[in-house]
Amino acid sequence: MKRIVIIGGGIAGVTAAALLARNGHDVTLCEGSREWGGSAGKFTRKDFTYPVGATLGMGFESGGIHDRVLQHLQIDQPVELLETVMTIKLAGYDILYYRDRDRFIAHLKDQFSDQATAIQDFFDELDRIQRHVRPLMQALPALPLKTLRDARMIVRETKASLPLLPYLARTVGDILRKHQLDGTVFAQLIDGILLDSMQTGKEASALLGAVALSIYHDGAYYVPGGLYQVAERLKAVAEADGATVLLGRKITSVRQTADGFLIEDRRGRLLLADAVIGAVPIEAMQQLIGPSLRPALDRTYKRQADLTQWATFTYYAAIPETIIQEDHVFRQIHDPLLPSGHAFISLSRTGDIERAPIGCRTLTMSCHIPIGQFARDDRVQYDRQVEAMQEKFETILEQEFPGFQDQVIERHPGGPGAWVRYTSRPDGGVGGYPQLPSTSLFRAASFRTGVPGLYIIGDTVFPGAGTIGATTSAIHVAREFGVKI
Repeated sequence: MKRIVIIGGGIAGVTAAALLARNGHDVTLCEGSREWGGSAGKFTRKDFTYPVGATLGMGFESGGIHDRVLQHLQIDQPVELLETVMTIKLAGYDILYYRDRDRFIAHLKDQFSDQATAIQDFFDELDRIQRHVRPLMQALPALPLKTLRDARMIVRETKASLPLLPYLARTVGDILRKHQLDGTVFAQLIDGILLDSMQTGKEASALLGAVALSIYHDGAYYVPGGLYQVAERLKAVAEADGATVLLGRKITSVRQTADGFLIEDRRGRLLLADAVIGAVPIEAMQQLIGPSLRPALDRTYKRQADLTQWATFTYYAAIPETIIQEDHVFRQIHDPLLPSGHAFISLSRTGDIERAPIGCRTLTMSCHIPIGQFARDDRVQYDRQVEAMQEKFETILEQEFPGFQDQVIERHPGGPGAWVRYTSRPDGGVGGYPQLPSTSLFRAASFRTGVPGLYIIGDTVFPGAGTIGATTSAIHVAREFGVKI
């Protein structure tokens, strides 16, 4: 049995805590805020509950990442399968992202009839790629390869994966150009879908991009109440299995000692551990560790130091159900007013009283913004920028929900500073790093820091963004301590 301290109670942190506690380890889970879930958490105002960031559920299908963890821990998590994943409004087109792959492709060919043959060929090529990538990833190998066990998971499928070699350095954009689709509205569509899942557009790795563009067809889900429900259940299971779970316990330093690690919180309280798992971004962990540990982390994450993440502007509102004309829960809206060109809107479903009273809905709207775009040290300028973005969001929301401006019940804008304050994300960076050929897969950031007993999990290490990526990294670290899943 190991004494393990986990810093951060987002999806990665609570998953690792639950898996390790079930395996008999002495686990202490520390979350600096007053909510579990991190970027998949929530906040409540009066009668309304708002998911703070991640809202679309993935990986709950049989054999999916979340399903594997929930089955292992014997957790029942209600989810609702979506036949239409989302609607996408782009350049005058209303596109329905169907779960059924053939139906979705047929819909796109109908929308963009001049490129119908090229679109079919594009998706056929992506399908060939992802069919070879999936077996490689099924065993959840930890990349980049660091141990013989990691290598064995890959070697087993090496022969079958030989057709992938030409794609190692290629991007989704290369495939769009091959099929003469670059520069089209269809290419803009692909760019927007990739940005939400891979933190970059058509520059994304062709191998991972092929998976990202097919994964919605495995199943996308609405989680009643919000994805924070998953975090809450995992936390409860960890606690029931003996873990110590601490809200409001913000860790300020991690130092190595002769016997392991000494962890200190903002009130000077100390914890001793044999191992430390930082369920926080790489940059946050680098700020916590003592000087003796920094050289090792700087070497391990040298490539990531040159990468730029996105920040986000997020807006939350409660609205009357009567102004909703098209009852699609998830929407991607493209608009040149926005810094990244599009925003993602998620609505609570009718009857979801964990989020809103009957007759009302809550919504979360977010878009990518460049890190550093908002003033950090000038509060007056920062507030002006928040007001300007709020005005843009509300203009779009008025178009989506006529009568919004007059009938909105609550509104809560949130700039990148809110992510710094509530989720301890340096500069408000969210979603991890862009998944480029040069920075993903075998060149990705490892959960192993280079310091024995010190690990980082979450969206800044392999495999990257989203609750699926965060959960996978938690599985990787749990395996280091004997968990078999």
